[in-house]
Amino acid sequence: MKKMRTIFSSVLIRPTIYRSVTRCAIMLVLLLLWDKYINKAGMPVVQDGCFVAAMVFFGLAWMAYLRLDGVRVRYLTEEEKRQRSERKKKRKRLTGDIMDYADEHIVPFDELDEEQQMLCTLLSNLLSGTVYFIPSLISLSLH
Repeated sequence: MKKMRTIFSSVLIRPTIYRSVTRCAIMLVLLLLWDKYINKAGMPVVQDGCFVAAMVFFGLAWMAYLRLDGVRVRYLTEEEKRQRSERKKKRKRLTGDIMDYADEHIVPFDELDEEQQMLCTLLSNLLSGTVYFIPSLISLSLH
């Protein structure tokens, strides 16, 4: 926990919120598609679907925590890692003028270092899991 406090900075708030909103929207679309086309048993989406979505996000958060703690899957050689990092550095971003935020430096997710990216992923998964767990818990307590 102490390591996460040292990595966290105010720069991570914006990418964490953006990633959380995107993940929640994608999961909502998947839940609605599941309810419309696959759910023939009539299981409640808010109770069962949101609970499964929350557990998926909490599982992804656990994986991000383990990766932040140092657990790595060793399937790439050092040469492949170097090539990936070179490809990542070669990306060009198209930027436009935004006069409202001219004096504010916005750091995108790709420009964060690896530990900050893992912490941002962990926090966004926890936030998304919480967003889906709370309605599931409320729906469960009402029945």
